[in-house]
Amino acid sequence: MSNQVYKVFEEIESKAKLLAQCWNNFHTEISQHLPESYKPEIQELSNNLEIALNQLIYELQNPTLTLATTGTTSSGKSTLVNLLCGAEIVPVAVSEMSAGAVTIEYSKEKSLIIHETPGALWECGEWRGISDDKIYQRLYQAMISYIENRETQPNLACPQSTIFYPFRLLKESQLQLPKATRVRILDLPGLAYVGDQGNANVIKQCREALCIVTYNSAETDSQKVKSLLQEVVQQVKDLGGSPARMLFALNRIDVFRADRNWPESENRFVEKAIRDIKNELSEQLKEYTEDIENLKVVKLSTWPALLALQIQNQDDFYSAEACKKADNHFNGLIEDILEDLPRNTQRWNRHDKNRVAQALWEKSYGEEFQENIREHINKHFPQLVIPQIIERFNIAAGNAIAEWSTQTTNAVLNSSEKWYQKECENIAEIRSKIKSFLESINLKQDLRNWHSDR
Repeated sequence: MSNQVYKVFEEIESKAKLLAQCWNNFHTEISQHLPESYKPEIQELSNNLEIALNQLIYELQNPTLTLATTGTTSSGKSTLVNLLCGAEIVPVAVSEMSAGAVTIEYSKEKSLIIHETPGALWECGEWRGISDDKIYQRLYQAMISYIENRETQPNLACPQSTIFYPFRLLKESQLQLPKATRVRILDLPGLAYVGDQGNANVIKQCREALCIVTYNSAETDSQKVKSLLQEVVQQVKDLGGSPARMLFALNRIDVFRADRNWPESENRFVEKAIRDIKNELSEQLKEYTEDIENLKVVKLSTWPALLALQIQNQDDFYSAEACKKADNHFNGLIEDILEDLPRNTQRWNRHDKNRVAQALWEKSYGEEFQENIREHINKHFPQLVIPQIIERFNIAAGNAIAEWSTQTTNAVLNSSEKWYQKECENIAEIRSKIKSFLESINLKQDLRNWHSDR
């Protein structure tokens, strides 16, 4: 990470410590003008501030980077999650499989937790040292059980799961992150269920995340295309974040390779899709006009990209299965190579498999997609992690102190006319102190100043 980015973290930490000192000075000064009965309140605020400050400093030194994935109907969102992980661990199906939310925390050891939720009809618990296939199957059973019963049991809470996994995004993407950074992938439900009350807390965690929104490029029906665009706008609104923190992936872009002049038709589609997405967002979210203009939209075909990774797996059975799927579903992407290979995929040697994997990775735009994620994270890391740290600090202590300081100072300043005249000089000093203190408590301004200077 660049020295400039490190400086932002150091400045926020320094400002937080200064804020605590300002509070100590401020309440010492104003206590002289308050009755003895105010002391317990002041002490409680000071204790909460100390706890919140220690937590803020810890989080600044051990930040959490969140990538939230979601998408329009049948857009390949789950396959995208698997692509980021480098393995098929999240259930994928032709019908909508999204149900609840899955948090994937980076860890060298694999484990799965399916959390207890009200009315759960599926097995909940923790499984350590679990295989990829077992993760997939347990999640599938939980999701399918929820999907089959949610209509008859409207109060049924959606599944909430956490996977600990050594996902590929962190291992191989060369992200320039501080060593203590915690990285997680938050797999949101499809947009049809994003407003589900059971997901409300999960949605809040995405407010400052890098959100990757998948868009179904294979849809040709004009009415459905319009519906997809409206879903995209709703996605931005639901997540409550700026489009600048979103990366749109035009998934299933390989569909255009079936055209005779596919580069031209693909480029035409991409240009129109980008234009339509920006226009729809600009119409609905006028406050983000500048961010929308700089919106990042990338091409991608998640499934062949994932198969490219699976084919290179050292497990022969796993690799062979991926080869078979590539031959059955994407031979158009590897037809120039297939002429040189045995027709039976079981007879492909390691060199053959590597050639197929390389072709799939290249033609699925896997490398470009990975590079865009890496570039966005490295460039915007402070904006992706600091705001929520400050927000938690404000909720824990900052807001309470600001509110108490304002109310108490107003009470002092609105005392009797006689007392006011007598203490005029002291009151003027108190006004100055409260103004300085309340200004100092706004840590977010430092981050905004840094961003505007970029």
